[in-house]
Amino acid sequence: MGATAALMVILALALSQPLAFADGASGKFNPQTQFPGGTAVTFTSLNGVVAQRVNFNKPRFAQYDAAISIMVKVEELTRDGGIRWKVLSGTFTIKGQTYTVTGGGGLMNTFDEVGMRGESTGPDGADYRWRLRGFASLHNGVVIIALRGGIGTIQSDNALLGYRLAFIATMSGS
Repeated sequence: MGATAALMVILALALSQPLAFADGASGKFNPQTQFPGGTAVTFTSLNGVVAQRVNFNKPRFAQYDAAISIMVKVEELTRDGGIRWKVLSGTFTIKGQTYTVTGGGGLMNTFDEVGMRGESTGPDGADYRWRLRGFASLHNGVVIIALRGGIGTIQSDNALLGYRLAFIATMSGS
């Protein structure tokens, strides 16, 4: 009887260990071990919105759905525990129109803060500049990132055309 009880306790402990490990796969993480040098990383939005000022005389904005998909390659592990990357390609989809990412760069520091900027070509052929900043966290083994920023261009009549951006995205390496 005692041997059976001891076997059941050992079996219960053995089966409970993976559950404890799964709980540890959330929160802060090390960017250099999560995304080593040479890793291709894709930022893919789960949800996104853009805001555009409707009238510059009034603080009124129109809001639209948006999506991003940005591919980068980790090129450097920084001395402070972060990573730097080169933006390879991607797209912003705003109000159903596609802005093609043509280049850029970015970084994530040891505190999991993210910053990136780059260039893109709009649906009208104009050159746009974009910038995103945010914070990443590991949740059940998946890197989730909140990003805010903007994309804009100066039109031929010197008017600014731009959007404020906000995304919740995943950051996955391959």
